[in-house]
Amino acid sequence: MNDHRLEYIKEFNDSIFSNETIKNKNTLIFIYTPPKVGSTTLVTSFRISCARRVNVLHIHDENMLSIITGIKNNNNVTVNELIYYNASIGKTVYVIDVYRTPIERKISEYFELITSYHFNTSDNNIGNYKIELLIKRFNSLFPFVGNGDYFFDKYDIDIPENFDFENKYLLVEKNNVKYIKLRLCDSNEWSKILTNILNMDIVIVKDYQTENKIIGDVYMKFNEQYQIPENLFETIIQCKYFNYYTSEIEKQNYLNKWNSKIGISVFEPFSLEKYGFYKEISNENQTFNFIQRGHYLDHGCICNSCCNKRMQIFLKIKNGEQVDTKIIHEEAVQEKKIRKVQRIGNICNKLQNKLNEMSKKKRPGKIPNFDMKIK
Repeated sequence: MNDHRLEYIKEFNDSIFSNETIKNKNTLIFIYTPPKVGSTTLVTSFRISCARRVNVLHIHDENMLSIITGIKNNNNVTVNELIYYNASIGKTVYVIDVYRTPIERKISEYFELITSYHFNTSDNNIGNYKIELLIKRFNSLFPFVGNGDYFFDKYDIDIPENFDFENKYLLVEKNNVKYIKLRLCDSNEWSKILTNILNMDIVIVKDYQTENKIIGDVYMKFNEQYQIPENLFETIIQCKYFNYYTSEIEKQNYLNKWNSKIGISVFEPFSLEKYGFYKEISNENQTFNFIQRGHYLDHGCICNSCCNKRMQIFLKIKNGEQVDTKIIHEEAVQEKKIRKVQRIGNICNKLQNKLNEMSKKKRPGKIPNFDMKIK
């Protein structure tokens, strides 16, 4: 890498991590995954668990990198270049990818863009479309959504011969970067896995699940009614990622599950040429950008108010409570002010009660009034 290129990467990196507090954190976690595999849950979980200790960057590709940071990437700095650069300047760098079973991933990725891209309509209106039409469009797109695996295709690392089904993760280190591969089906184990790897107490907070969105009812109805065509099911059986990340028992159980939901024998999806035309038209028709910056339960602010609220949520999760409260700076600040007023009020009440008790022990007389106005 020449000096000019290195300077471009440094400038872009400094723009992303411009705050001094952020710069001073030595651990950087890249959640660098395809969409709809549980990556938002990981981002929120790290923020809730260790926001003061780590920086978390959530990205799917270079286009998203520019959009979520709001910084123009004029020199086409890649995600991998950012990863390598931060490792080279002494940061402790982790890169995490997640595997999700193929049919569920395809459906979820399709639904992520179903209103903004595939049908150019609103979330509230998609329920007026017939499920049969949504299924037909999905089958037409089947070969082109939810494909690829970042651990294999993006990271430029040596892939172990077999997935570690006993420990339920992979950890590969290259050039001072630690690459972690998880599976969504093991999300109940993520807390233990990540706590052991990072040597930090990590709790898992499920976030941004499709069934909890406005389109959740349509999504669940789609899943109930969907029957996969036999020829499309065959492509899943032959998928190299599916065969790598699932054990023989898991594979058989998964295939049996979907074998009971096979529909017609043959469905002809879009050809590559037709899909190219479809993308061109869909891009032209799209009315708003589908990348959402604010969908996390935890927005990542590390002010005292947000960190106080974060600690409350962390302790609730450790106690087994369900949490769906968002950590938004303005709301956290207001809540902290309210708690402060309540604490002062409690102190005043205790003092007044103490004075009342003292006055009863002395001779009768006028009881001093300790009524304080709180502003």
